[in-house]
Amino acid sequence: MKTKIFTIAALAATALLASCVKEVPHGVKEGDATYMAISFSVPSGAKTRATTDNNATEAEAALKWVDVFIYNPSTGNQVTHKRLPFSDFSAQPTQGTNSDDYEYTAQTKIATTTGARRIIVGVNLSSTLSAQLSGAMMADFLTVAQTTAIADVTDVDGSKDGFAMFSTKPEDVTLIRDPNFANQENYASIQVERLVAKVAVQKDEEIKVVADGKVDNIKFVLNNTNKATFYVQPADKKDHNWATTNPGDLADGNLSYQIVDEFNTTVKNLHPLYCLENTTKAYLMGQITRVTVRATFVPNTVKVFANGSSNADGYSDQPVNTVATTPADFYSVIYNGGANRAYFFDAAVATAFAADNGSISVKYTDGFCYWDLFVNPKALAPYDVLRNNFYLCNITKIVGPGRATHEVTDPDLPPTASTDLVVDIQILYWNVVTDNFELQN
Repeated sequence: MKTKIFTIAALAATALLASCVKEVPHGVKEGDATYMAISFSVPSGAKTRATTDNNATEAEAALKWVDVFIYNPSTGNQVTHKRLPFSDFSAQPTQGTNSDDYEYTAQTKIATTTGARRIIVGVNLSSTLSAQLSGAMMADFLTVAQTTAIADVTDVDGSKDGFAMFSTKPEDVTLIRDPNFANQENYASIQVERLVAKVAVQKDEEIKVVADGKVDNIKFVLNNTNKATFYVQPADKKDHNWATTNPGDLADGNLSYQIVDEFNTTVKNLHPLYCLENTTKAYLMGQITRVTVRATFVPNTVKVFANGSSNADGYSDQPVNTVATTPADFYSVIYNGGANRAYFFDAAVATAFAADNGSISVKYTDGFCYWDLFVNPKALAPYDVLRNNFYLCNITKIVGPGRATHEVTDPDLPPTASTDLVVDIQILYWNVVTDNFELQN
């Protein structure tokens, strides 16, 4: 997996003041006052973008705030917190005046103290979140699952504080009293990544619809999304409910459907949804974050009573003008051991036909049908949805009308090869995960 992220470098300069002193490794004194200056490099010619990522919008890549949290690693206490606006940073090309890579250096120095320190950085945190984390214990970043609303850590139209990013891991440094910057003493290099994952769905350029009817109004939503997350991702990527998913841990997003884009829609015109990462031990369908695709279906033909009143004379097929017919309730009966399917507008006809064929009738309310897409099936940890990944789901084929409800049929089972999708994954910047899917019954 290739990740394009930017680096924040922390440099410490000394001051003349001193406070409580105790010895730390290598003879460095604990508690001498010092200053820390920060800089970060952005490999991009655009000074407001976090990466050269062509899969990110300007809003997703914008830099607005940098919060630096400095900790005493032995106690977990926060020693210093400083919030700096991006306007506080000056830019210089990193490899000469013609370079597209810029290094941004803060004009404001951060007062802190010498000794063993652990640095965590947040970028584009809202003022509310920044204030909440001021004085927070180190565990609040690393081991406490934080309830997080997606709207509070994203900024789709660029009108808020940007897409929240956190350190990929805490960085340990030992800040000394008299550093030699030429030797990179008191130096820490910290990588950050977006807190959320991004998901978009598009129709393939040559999408195939294999269904006895008209499929239309295709939209998607994210289901089983996490409500809480660790601000700093654990090294093993196990989230707070990795082993056990308790009732209420996951959100049902069935009301927030987004349109499915046409093939090759430009990034700025995509209609993505965002979610917190979700990793699981058992990979059960009821615990995996999934993409639910919804569409309307109008059958080409429906069965009616041949004599118009009962099944005494059997059934006949009635053509449907799918061009003029508005999606409405219909019924489906699968029979002959699953080899055949019949459609009905009349519930009584459907019930009778199902009884005659030893099957059941299923109602599709308002013509809506549903399919599931489980992203990332070929990963080392299959079906995990990870932060800073862009999952681009490409629908190549739709087979049949899918399910009648958005709930999965077997939530306590893992996905299998027959769960409605064929996947091809490429990982690019953001990172983007491009999947091809066939939607089947």
